[in-house]
Amino acid sequence: MLRRETQFEIQNLAGPRLLKVITASELIEKGTAVCAGHATFDDLALWLEAHELRDHPGLAALPVGAFLCPDQDSPDLPKAVLQLRAPKDPQVVRPGDVIALTPTSNLVRVLYRRGANSNLLFITDRCNSLCLMCSQPPKDVDDRWHIEENLRLIDLMDAGEENLGISGGEPTLYREGLLEILAKCKAVLPEKSTHLLSNGRLLKDPSWIAALKHLNHSRLSWGVPLYADNASDHDHVVQAPGAFSETMQGLYNLARANQVVEIRVVLNRLTTPRLPELAHFVFRNLPFARHVALMGIESTGLAKKHYEELWIDPLDYQEQLSQATYFLHNRGVPVSIYNLPLCALPAHLSCFARQSISDWKNLFIDACQSCAASSLCAGFFKSHTDRWQSRGIRPLSTEEFTRYARSAS
Repeated sequence: MLRRETQFEIQNLAGPRLLKVITASELIEKGTAVCAGHATFDDLALWLEAHELRDHPGLAALPVGAFLCPDQDSPDLPKAVLQLRAPKDPQVVRPGDVIALTPTSNLVRVLYRRGANSNLLFITDRCNSLCLMCSQPPKDVDDRWHIEENLRLIDLMDAGEENLGISGGEPTLYREGLLEILAKCKAVLPEKSTHLLSNGRLLKDPSWIAALKHLNHSRLSWGVPLYADNASDHDHVVQAPGAFSETMQGLYNLARANQVVEIRVVLNRLTTPRLPELAHFVFRNLPFARHVALMGIESTGLAKKHYEELWIDPLDYQEQLSQATYFLHNRGVPVSIYNLPLCALPAHLSCFARQSISDWKNLFIDACQSCAASSLCAGFFKSHTDRWQSRGIRPLSTEEFTRYARSAS
């Protein structure tokens, strides 16, 4: 489980900075071309271990933006240069990362991690819904500064084919900034598939159709939550009257704009009773949906406040989950089960289960340590507690692992 931030001893930081961490060998091989977009040497933080400077003292004269010294035994460097020394957790920042620094703090945030399955452009803390299970409760703030930070972050990422997420809050609240970010993703990161999470409500405005058609980003997809086959249930979950109608209009506008659409359903006590009906609704009313994700709940944020209303043991909705999954699958709609451990699923559903939890917040509890199937399993969110634990959690035997593996293949 990887963290996204740690403390450093920071010297000579004059203002906010975004920096790409790079080793000397990569600097020699690629230079600023290690970054996908426009970058100068001032955008690079040289990863400099103590022995490297002893062996090659000329490295200290390189005109990079900063020197990052991961050892507790830090080398002597020119006093005027930006220096990051002695990280509290040496495992957090690694070569290839893009890091953010602010003068008011010694905390270094990792905004991009090379090779991670969870790289994300975070657009805003604001949202026009208040979902009962929201893992990151919205804030009423003006945080447009995220737009400029993300535009610069895109330049400093690796080119590569890693997937990239865009999320909030609700990204469409900053429409023009979001469209600018999407255009830059297309131009600078054309090999990356970009998946944008949105509640879809503001997409009811038909002007989005022309804007998205003009953008013409072929590797962009949208993940839009739909929690019920009717307005009253959906609107209650998102705590926003009229949201169901707005989301449906937004989904149809995405289809008119030739966008790739995924429907996302968080599984809880409110959404699972009519899960088969929701599957029917999606098939009949959203035939353009390319994928349906049925997702275990993350036990953090507002979900903790609404535990009694939301919690249901996955063992108690297996029938509804099976009906919905096979209804969609048998009609050619790709469907996946996210965020649920294999031991909480019947073996016949394991072929739909995905290792979906972001690496930096993925957890395997004590019961997983002797499980034969852990290599195939999603595990848990790091926020997991016994209160949210299924009574079905247990290590699977080798025989059971074989059965699950056969089903998954």
